[in-house]
Amino acid sequence: PDLWQGFMDDNPNINVTVQVESNDDILQQLQRMQDAGQRMPDVIQDDTFLIEAYQNAGLLIDHTPLKDRWESEDSDAYNEILPIAWDENRFPADNPTGIYGVSLTANFDVIYYNIPVCEEAGVDCAGISTLEGFLDAMRQVKSSGSEAIPLTVQALPGTGVTLLKTFFSAAGAPFDGAVPDLQSEGGLYTLQWFLDASNEGLLPPEAISWGEDQARGAFAGQRAAFILDGFTVAGEFNEIEGFGLGEGWGIVPSPTRGDGNQISNARTWAVTTGAEERGVEWEAFLAIAHVGTVDQLVDAAAGGSVPMRNSVALEDPRLDDIWPFFDANLRSAYSGSDSVPSGLNGGDVEQVLEQLFGEIVVGTDKTAQELADEYQPQLDDL
Repeated sequence: PDLWQGFMDDNPNINVTVQVESNDDILQQLQRMQDAGQRMPDVIQDDTFLIEAYQNAGLLIDHTPLKDRWESEDSDAYNEILPIAWDENRFPADNPTGIYGVSLTANFDVIYYNIPVCEEAGVDCAGISTLEGFLDAMRQVKSSGSEAIPLTVQALPGTGVTLLKTFFSAAGAPFDGAVPDLQSEGGLYTLQWFLDASNEGLLPPEAISWGEDQARGAFAGQRAAFILDGFTVAGEFNEIEGFGLGEGWGIVPSPTRGDGNQISNARTWAVTTGAEERGVEWEAFLAIAHVGTVDQLVDAAAGGSVPMRNSVALEDPRLDDIWPFFDANLRSAYSGSDSVPSGLNGGDVEQVLEQLFGEIVVGTDKTAQELADEYQPQLDDL
């Protein structure tokens, strides 16, 4: 309720129902409500990769008229929103003719590094900007005689492979929806990168049984030099006594190679067909636009939210206190990031990539090409 208190005070005659959840059940709930003729919420928020499923089910309206009206009536606020917030919600995927929501915030993977470990190994972490440079930094930690794990990862089946998808994108591997092209130059480079890291002892083989907590625990426990993790984890690391920002750990953007780029994982706000049936689609959209204002986004950041897709909010000086590590380099990388590759078969793709990554982490004699030849057909069958 606090999120909309100012909006409700300014618009006492608008009555909008909002539903926000972080699991797949909301889609099924809306379908049941629609089938039963019940009133659906006017606004929903969910992971952006699920929005295509909502659109396919006929649960969302095309936001193009709402977007155009907002631009016409409040161009200043409209122009603050980064184009990606609209573009990644264009469907259907094969011929995008409509916009089915706006993603106002997104998480962002960064490289966290242990300052004492890296300084002892002579690693210039601020200079890490390429994937090859990152691998060399890990090698330098290893060769220094440090007992720290060069790169802590998770490889437990069922816990996701965010790291692998981030690297495929960073290396420039093309995606068909959620499916990466392992046979591409960027795909083979990524596979070889991790094969080298595994074969050289830069990854912990026991990570095959590690989930998110164990991988983060190794870094938080100061037993690892590097971890690739989400932006929001910084707050957790900074709460560890004796391991604060600037003394215990630092951040650099996820490195890239060639035409590769960073990716950001968003959540989308969208107006449902239920709002249209009630004739309140514009009022529902105004509630979403309120969330996208500078003050709301900055307040949300102070409450633990992720970076915003709002150019003015990204430059707000209050962020210097909220996220002191969010420097110009990191803001630029975030603003220029691409959407996470996604598709309706994303869950099945995850399972195949988890198997692939697990095989690399525990150690394999297969080459990058052999792994690509084995796993690409499985991905293509999805």
